[in-house]
Amino acid sequence: MEAVVVFPTTHLTLKAEKVFEEETIPFRTIMKPRRISSDCGLAIRITGDDVGRCRETVLSAGLIPAGFFRETDRGWECLFRLEEGAD
Repeated sequence: MEAVVVFPTTHLTLKAEKVFEEETIPFRTIMKPRRISSDCGLAIRITGDDVGRCRETVLSAGLIPAGFFRETDRGWECLFRLEEGAD
């Protein structure tokens, strides 16, 4: 399974790229799927095995994504959303 991490802005997406590179988390920057709502046009594709690690990494770096999603046969499913101040 692959997952997509979406951030509210392009600036945060670019910061996340640097953080993932520093942590040697494999990723690929892609155009955000249209059905996922966010103001940013980019997303970061990761493997499903890395979702937990990515979540902890972005939280540790102080980056708050719009959410983590995976594609299913019924469309995009939100795995979880993080909000400002969430644990």
